[in-house]
Amino acid sequence: MHGSRPATWRRRWREAALRLIALTVTLEATSAVAAEPKADSPERNWPCRQILVGRLSVAAVWSGHSIEGVAWRDDQAVADIVARLAARRTPLEDAERAIEDFARSQGAGKTKKLVSVFAGLFETLNDERTQVIEGLLRFGAKQKELAEKIRAENTLPREGSGTDPPHASRQGGESVAGDLEWDLRVFDERRQSLTYACETPALIEQRLFALAKVIQRSLE
Repeated sequence: MHGSRPATWRRRWREAALRLIALTVTLEATSAVAAEPKADSPERNWPCRQILVGRLSVAAVWSGHSIEGVAWRDDQAVADIVARLAARRTPLEDAERAIEDFARSQGAGKTKKLVSVFAGLFETLNDERTQVIEGLLRFGAKQKELAEKIRAENTLPREGSGTDPPHASRQGGESVAGDLEWDLRVFDERRQSLTYACETPALIEQRLFALAKVIQRSLE
C-alpha cells in the first residue's frame, strides 16, 4: 500500500509538470495569434523573433549600374565566380579576395564583368534567402498546428476525470499523458533548432551587402 504512494506522487508531479509546460506552449501560441497583423498574411506563421522582411530590393544593396536584363549566366566565368561567392562555405574574406583578383584580371572589360557578377550574386542570394524564409514559414505553420494539438491533449485528462470507470480512466490518462509528453518534446526540440535557422536570412543579407560593397569598390 505504502509502496504505491511514491509512484502515485511521481505520476501526479509528472502530470502537473506536463500541464504547466503545455500551458506555456498554449500561451505562446495564443500570443503569436494575437500579434498577427492580418488573418491572411504569411506573417501569421513567422516563427522567429526577427522582423520578417520579404525579398530584398536592388536599391537597398547596390548604387552602381543597372542590372536589369543582365544575362550573367551566359558568361561561364561570371557564373563560376558567382557560385563560389554565393556559397556560404566560402569564407567571406576569401570571397572578397576572389572579387578583387577577378577584377584585376578583366582589363578593359572590368565594369561589365563586375556588374554581371553582382547581378548573379544578387539573384542567387536573394533566391536562397527567399527559400529559407518560405521554409521557416512552413515550419511555423507546423509548430502552430502542434501547439493546438498540445492544447487539446492538455485538456483531455481533466475533462475525462471522474466520468469514466477508474481502470479505463487511468489507462486513458496514461495514454494521453504519453502523447502529450512526446508532442511537447517534439515542440521543444523544434523550437531549439530555430535559433540558427532564424538568423540565416540576416546572414545571407549581410553577405550580400559585404560582397556588393567590394564589387562597387573594385569598379572605381
